[in-house]
Amino acid sequence: MGIIIGLIIFGIPSAIIAGNKGFKPLRWLIAFGFIGLITVSCLSSAKKEGVSPGEARERAERADSIGAWLCGANLTLSFIFIIIAIGMDA
Repeated sequence: MGIIIGLIIFGIPSAIIAGNKGFKPLRWLIAFGFIGLITVSCLSSAKKEGVSPGEARERAERADSIGAWLCGANLTLSFIFIIIAIGMDA
């Protein structure tokens, strides 16, 4: 249940902000909750007016890379907590 609440409170807004800035929204959907939301909010937009196509591509690649790292960290920690929970039940 906590995962669903986290996605609603942090994941969906992060994905929307990422999409609006020209980033890949799915990478930001589970990008470490509150930390991901703050991070994507602070990144420079790839769609900002006056940004060259090369700079826009660099911004999007950088943001998508950060989103992927945060997503990976979130999944890794979730996996560790699941293993611990299974171990405690045994």
